[in-house]
Amino acid sequence: MSTYRILVISSLLGTIFLFQACLSLIDDILIPSQVVIDREFVVAVDGSVIGHGGGMVGLVVQIPESVDFIAASYVGPSVRRILRRNANIAARYRAEQGHVVIAVADSIVTTRDTHGDVRVLLRFVAREAGSATFKFIAGTVQQGEKKLHWQSTDPVGIRDFADLDDERVVRQVHVRHPERNGTAAIELASHRQYLLFPDSGLSRLPLTRDFTIETWCLTTSVDVPLFSTRTDDFNTAFPMELRVNARGEAELRCADGRHSYASAGGHFIADGGWHHLAVAWCADSSRFLLYVDGNVRDTLIVPSTMRSVTGRELLLGSNVSRTQFARANFDELRLWETCRNEQEIAYYRDLALSGYETGLYALFSFDNGTEGRIYGQSQMDSIWLAAYNRPRLIVSTAPLRIELLSFNTMLDEDTVRMSWETFDETKIRGYDVEKRTESGRYSVFEHVEPMRTPERHQIYTLTDRWSGRQIVYYRLRRINTDGTVLFSAEVPIGSEVILNFVLEDNNPNPFTETTEIHYTVSKRTRVDLTVYDIMGNEVVALVAERQEPGSYAVTFDGRELQG
Repeated sequence: MSTYRILVISSLLGTIFLFQACLSLIDDILIPSQVVIDREFVVAVDGSVIGHGGGMVGLVVQIPESVDFIAASYVGPSVRRILRRNANIAARYRAEQGHVVIAVADSIVTTRDTHGDVRVLLRFVAREAGSATFKFIAGTVQQGEKKLHWQSTDPVGIRDFADLDDERVVRQVHVRHPERNGTAAIELASHRQYLLFPDSGLSRLPLTRDFTIETWCLTTSVDVPLFSTRTDDFNTAFPMELRVNARGEAELRCADGRHSYASAGGHFIADGGWHHLAVAWCADSSRFLLYVDGNVRDTLIVPSTMRSVTGRELLLGSNVSRTQFARANFDELRLWETCRNEQEIAYYRDLALSGYETGLYALFSFDNGTEGRIYGQSQMDSIWLAAYNRPRLIVSTAPLRIELLSFNTMLDEDTVRMSWETFDETKIRGYDVEKRTESGRYSVFEHVEPMRTPERHQIYTLTDRWSGRQIVYYRLRRINTDGTVLFSAEVPIGSEVILNFVLEDNNPNPFTETTEIHYTVSKRTRVDLTVYDIMGNEVVALVAERQEPGSYAVTFDGRELQG
């Protein structure tokens, strides 16, 4: 016979007056389909309580021994409470081999005649890869003759978890190792870490013009802001705040100074997995659209009084008063100058962007940062986020695809020769070769129709005259039949591209302690000098700033590194 552990959580039972006729039911179980080893995840169990004045409800859960229970709490109509231990409830249930029984219980006190909706948040950490099965039983505690009597109510009469096979209360989770996508993410892991957007017309989120903010987010925090322009003064007008509410759902708020407005609450996102979040503002219809994982979850229509509202600041991970802070990871933060529709959001959400997409105001991929600045890409000059209290860049596990077209260019005297290959054009509407100067925006240089020949493999070529006086950038834009687009990486052309930056061999090479790296820039430009190991992992960023023309030398100290 195998051994098993029993872990129980309950409240201070002796101080609670319990009413008879209290009933607990499981309405829904929100559990991630996939979780990552050694990373906290959250399971939300929605239930309802029917009774007079409230009562005590409970939840019994069987989990694998390879999963650690961390904590539990519940959120009622007007209360949030940490759940405490009671071994008497768990002792009534027998766990299956290799599993653990957890019992949680606490009081529900609302009105005399009440039907209360309750959400229980259970926090776990998985330690082994594989498939994990979770089983749930709801129940109540009633008081009689100075004793507390536990009764399971959903399902009724189950005492051995081996007998529980109801699909409604039996759920599986796939535990996997983290899959890194080769990019970076920003981690806000401790108190008072947040990012501040640069002060610009669009970052104040004026409601007189369209905009969209989107990002990938991973969090288990509740009742915290994600994007925010709100102060703690609820009488102050603010254009928008996207937050995780007390139930762990994405929620949108705004205020005009007299009234506040909030969405009904979107999808449960505080489960410890990556979720794509987007807020689109459509000025002509005075409405916000809240997207979660590519789908519209709520529409918030606001009165015309909101049109005059402009934010003071826009923060990521905190509010303007700096009193609330989210513990979360973010990747691929985008700010658009348009109100993005559902098709655009769904297509681009898991695609790593180049930074020059039409309508894109700013892109922060979190691939580099230094001295409190997280640098981004923009079609204006330079842009960065101000990072406070030293948040760190980590290897991202967000489900982003690096999907750029193969687009080749070369300079032959005064001619730019471009080429690209395709292997299936059944879903391609056409190609745009786009061109820009160093200080300008992309425009279509030439539109190319698909050949649509029986052969699947096609090679396209195109030429352009180069004046030799400036750097020119090219990229390929593929338009698909469903209206979506795909971009290649941009390619610079011009002799100044080579002359603008000269990197010499480090000296000494090889070295055992320190070496000196020399380089030259011919004009004011941004310089990033980074050392990588042979596996492609970043070791140290030596330079990450704009520098004036001249020659520079940087010392790299490798004494604390392995050979």
